[in-house]
Amino acid sequence: MALTFCQFSIPSPKSTPAAFDLTVTSPLNPITLTEAGVMCGSSALVAEARKHNANDSKCAELGWVCIPLAVESYGCWGMEAQQSFSRLAIQMGCRKSQATTIVYQRLNFRS
Repeated sequence: MALTFCQFSIPSPKSTPAAFDLTVTSPLNPITLTEAGVMCGSSALVAEARKHNANDSKCAELGWVCIPLAVESYGCWGMEAQQSFSRLAIQMGCRKSQATTIVYQRLNFRS
C-alpha cells in the first residue's frame, strides 16, 4: 500500500504533517450492520480504526500523522473527517459556527 503525502497543510492534532487516507465503507457490511442500525457513522468509525491499524506505523516512520477520511456509502462522514474539515474551514477563514457547512458546500460533500 502506498502512502501519499498531502500537498497542503492544516494543523493536525499533533502539529505534524498529515497523510489523509480516504475510504468509503458500507453500513450494510455484516461486521457493522448491528451497530449501523443504532448509530449513524458506526461503520465509518470501524473504517477509521482499520486505516489507523494499517497506516499509523508507516506514517510514524515518515514523521506524519495518519488522518483517515472515512465516509459511509449513504453519506455519513467519520468523526476524524468531520474534525479535519472543521480545521480546514477555520484555516480558510470561516467563522467556527459555519466551518463544517461551508467546507462541505465548497467540496460538494453531504454531511
